[in-house]
Amino acid sequence: MRAASVVQGEKVSEPRRGDRLYRTEAIVLSGVDFKEADRILTLYTREQGKIGVIAKGIRKPGSRLGYGLDQLSRVRVMLARGRELDVVTNVELVDGHLSLSGDLRAYSYASHMAELVNRLTKEREEQRKLFDLLAGALSVVSDGVDPFAVARYFEISLYSALGYRIEMYRCVRCGRDLQPVVNSLSPRLGGFLCPSCDPADATALAMSVNAQKYLRLLDREGLTEIIHRLPGSDLRSEVEQAMLLYARYYCERELTSLAVLRSMQSRDHAGSGSPIGE
Repeated sequence: MRAASVVQGEKVSEPRRGDRLYRTEAIVLSGVDFKEADRILTLYTREQGKIGVIAKGIRKPGSRLGYGLDQLSRVRVMLARGRELDVVTNVELVDGHLSLSGDLRAYSYASHMAELVNRLTKEREEQRKLFDLLAGALSVVSDGVDPFAVARYFEISLYSALGYRIEMYRCVRCGRDLQPVVNSLSPRLGGFLCPSCDPADATALAMSVNAQKYLRLLDREGLTEIIHRLPGSDLRSEVEQAMLLYARYYCERELTSLAVLRSMQSRDHAGSGSPIGE
């Protein structure tokens, strides 16, 4: 099942310091129009991590760069080193994830994952495992796997890769094993607090036993184990609230990709799904 795996791309030669032109594989995290016809893009590359580039003339009719550099696309790009931003000279589309364009829910969660990578990583810090994690997550969401589950798996894996791992098994203050009771998630302390230690962080969010079970299943068993379980809307909302709280703390700002979807979901009174068991 591809949901539990990462997508491995072909190895691309790393640029040497003296090379002006170089090729890299990348995922388009975001873009903003610049001047009359250009666009500044943020790419997450396999070899160099996050980089900013400029695609000159991309918005002109008939531009040969126009196809392939949409947000969330996976591409191979030829870049020329520039003073401030490297310049896109050629692009080859690897996967445009076209199915996402017709599915607001899937597109929103995919954009959320890209936004997290954009906010939490620094320029030109190589993290090949992170590239593979994002590429794999976008692929399985495009294939129709529940984007809620994929996003939660991605978040847990991303935080671990970046040194922000969520402690789910022991109280982050006293170190005792967490019991199957309501415990509170403290982003500031990096994990859950037991009821005795809960006063240590007034901003910690109380979470039900089932919500904690859901996160632990993802952490222990991976995505394959969880995708066939269908948590109800209340449980989904609880888990998402907690994960967005965690993301907001480490990003030091509100995240925007899920805003429209969350507004729609607040009006959705779907029935509950099957319970989560360990």
